[in-house]
Amino acid sequence: MYSHSFKKPLSLAIAAALAIPVGSALAQEQQAPSADQAMEEVVTIGTRKEGVSPTETLSPVDVVGGAKLADQASFDLTESLAKIAPSFNTQRFPIADGTAFIRPVTLRNLSPDQTLVLVNGTRRHRSALVNLQLAPLGTNNQGAQAVDFSAIPSMAIERVEVLRDGASAQYGSDAIAGVVNVVLKDAAEGVSVSAQTGEYFEGDGTRTSLAANAGFGLGENGFVNATVEHSTADKTWRGAARPDAEFVGSVVGEDLVPLDGLGQRWGDPEVETTKLFVNAGFDLNDSVELYGNFGYSDNSTISDFFYRGPVLDPEHEFGARPTLQKDENGDFMPDPAPQSLINSITAQGLNPSDYLVADGSSPSGYVLRNPIYTQFPGGYNPQFGADIEDISVVFGARGELASGMSWDLRARSAENEVSYVLKDSINPSLGALSPTTFKPGTLTQEESSVNADFVQPIDVAAFSSPLNLAFGAEWREETYKIGAGDEASIAVGPTAAIFGVGSDGFQGFPTEAEGSYSSESVAAYVDLEADVTDQLTLGAALRFEDYDLFGSTSDWKLSARYDFNEAFALRATANTGFRAPTPGQVNTLNVTTTAQAGGGLIPSGTYPVDHPLAQALGSTALNPEESTSFTLGAVINPLDNTSITIDYYNIDIEDRLALRNNKIGAAEVAMLTNAGIADADLLLDSNVNYFTNAFDSEVSGIDLAITSDFDLAGGLLTVDLRHNYNQQEVTKVAPNTINATRVFDFENQVPSQRSTLTFDYDTGGILAGYLRFNRYGDWESTGGQLEADGNDTSNATSYGAEILTDIEARFTLAENYTIALGGENIFDVEADEEGDGTLQFLGARQSLTSPFGFNGGFWYLRASANF
Repeated sequence: MYSHSFKKPLSLAIAAALAIPVGSALAQEQQAPSADQAMEEVVTIGTRKEGVSPTETLSPVDVVGGAKLADQASFDLTESLAKIAPSFNTQRFPIADGTAFIRPVTLRNLSPDQTLVLVNGTRRHRSALVNLQLAPLGTNNQGAQAVDFSAIPSMAIERVEVLRDGASAQYGSDAIAGVVNVVLKDAAEGVSVSAQTGEYFEGDGTRTSLAANAGFGLGENGFVNATVEHSTADKTWRGAARPDAEFVGSVVGEDLVPLDGLGQRWGDPEVETTKLFVNAGFDLNDSVELYGNFGYSDNSTISDFFYRGPVLDPEHEFGARPTLQKDENGDFMPDPAPQSLINSITAQGLNPSDYLVADGSSPSGYVLRNPIYTQFPGGYNPQFGADIEDISVVFGARGELASGMSWDLRARSAENEVSYVLKDSINPSLGALSPTTFKPGTLTQEESSVNADFVQPIDVAAFSSPLNLAFGAEWREETYKIGAGDEASIAVGPTAAIFGVGSDGFQGFPTEAEGSYSSESVAAYVDLEADVTDQLTLGAALRFEDYDLFGSTSDWKLSARYDFNEAFALRATANTGFRAPTPGQVNTLNVTTTAQAGGGLIPSGTYPVDHPLAQALGSTALNPEESTSFTLGAVINPLDNTSITIDYYNIDIEDRLALRNNKIGAAEVAMLTNAGIADADLLLDSNVNYFTNAFDSEVSGIDLAITSDFDLAGGLLTVDLRHNYNQQEVTKVAPNTINATRVFDFENQVPSQRSTLTFDYDTGGILAGYLRFNRYGDWESTGGQLEADGNDTSNATSYGAEILTDIEARFTLAENYTIALGGENIFDVEADEEGDGTLQFLGARQSLTSPFGFNGGFWYLRASANF
């Protein structure tokens, strides 16, 4: 186990080191930026009208500079974006299959795939991962197939634009919660290099990163801007030893129990990743430009599963607490198994003595033991990981005609591949012949699209500005591929009816699931915007989209803004939206294990809606999710240096996807057998899931943003306050889909109040830095699927609000070299203790649903150079 050499006093040392007076001669050696010189960004999202700033838009838009994302403790965009924008949320999922590696990001407490992500205005492809695991985490994430933000290196980003408004009529499927547009750097000169290292106060989780960005001229008329990053992150170790693992260790020796006697580990995975992004452009002439970007990342990561004891109890639950005793040969064994177990072995023509041992305390009884218990006398913890490869390319041409019409033609192709690995596990049905390392299979997401966009300003005598007419078309294809696991991971050994099938922890994808599944769509849109008067701006958009699998949909958006004067404006939008189920959601097939009350593990399988097993249980074809939403907001500029925006939003969503759960008992086995399902008896006591349109929900809230700039002590102080209030109500729940505990978690697991307050100071010379406070309101959570009664919410635990403090000081030497010292959560704030009894038995100490994680304080040091 890691030693805990860094404790809370380090936070005080960091705070003291960074509390340096700013009004010194050093701070005035170079000209500092001033509030009078501050300029607003021009946004490219939410409007197709050129030259619009965030405070002039019809819809609420946030702009986050790339430097604010890069100058943080985390170099993972997934975390850094959530640190700055309170309407974003991400959680750490320590034992959740692939969700432990590809972390979902939610906007406005909606599903991760209900936010559309763009890069330079072009749709970003999804990850191959369909988030299937739920308990006990991430209620809003289950079933989502979303973009992996972490594949984009922060140093490649010029800025991130966040449209906090429904925009399906403008951009297509997924834009229900909003749109995120990542704008890449396009500088044609300059080189920046950065090296960063840090670790948690507990002395673990060391993270290191080496990154470089360079801009080059491409002849006299073009540019290439390239970024490369290599980073590593070690595991973190939180929680306590499981009582059953602790007991096993007291009998067989702690050194034989996995993970230094803990049995299982709660914490971050081990990660090594390399990322590359290239952005380029070239002017063919004064009116035509070729452009494109290329992205690549390679990510290797490994984490853990639940602890498996060295013996199996009579119910065959690997994780249940064993009662170990020794027989005359020194073998360890639990309480006697029933005679029916002996009969089931004999009925298969097998010798019970090969699979059972006599119980010394009861000579007439037998116990079932791990087939290869001699290899894991202290039990085992499967090590689960993945090699994730991501590649994307966009190529296009744009220009302007003599008539003033601008045009943009582009194509993209992308692929995300997740190759799973499983170590320190077994296929128990193979007995002692089972290997301990498996390749459970590969998931691949492929996407292609072609877009044509046109914008024509039209002079209208009655309007104060030209009517901005935008129109275009899109063809898009998504392909989801499943690659079967290796033979040992899917093998059905001679004792499958007793021990289960396939590699334990994560069963390999069976050969019948192997295949390629595609969906195509075509779309056309028209988008209008104009200043009708000097004070009134109106906008309208209409989009028609047709899917080969789901039919067609038409969506609209209406927008308006009225500027009473330069200091006050009102804006409002109303729109409809949609999200089409992905080929991955329609065709995913996955069998894993799920924790249940008491700590036991049960098989849990997710099957395609057209799989014979799912159809026998009543599955139906999926429909797109549909939304209706509106916003009403105000833009206030009370002073020259202060901007305030406040927006109310309401989003109604119908037919949201979720997994329908079917607990397989004897009656279901009989029904499946009669329906012709082979080996239906192997499904006894397991969960069989498939996607369905399960429920409706209403999400409403308020976003507040206040930004002020001040000239202070020879530098520029920017004060930025952002607050998000969010509430969700779930209605019209279909039977056997989301139970009462999941409904409760949908409505309460994410804090309804979230705030960030940032003080950013820059002298323009030697000294710069920031101080940030992140407040997370209180929240409540149940044990989710871990509870025996999924409709009992009386066990819900309340967790108190917390404020986390981040700080960074940067010192620039000789104009080109910068040293930064920083801390995240410098006062080592921890979430309340985990309140669920089952999770406590599993070794969890702090709340696993904490919106700010459970790792504690983190310090870091960064050195960079710019030329």
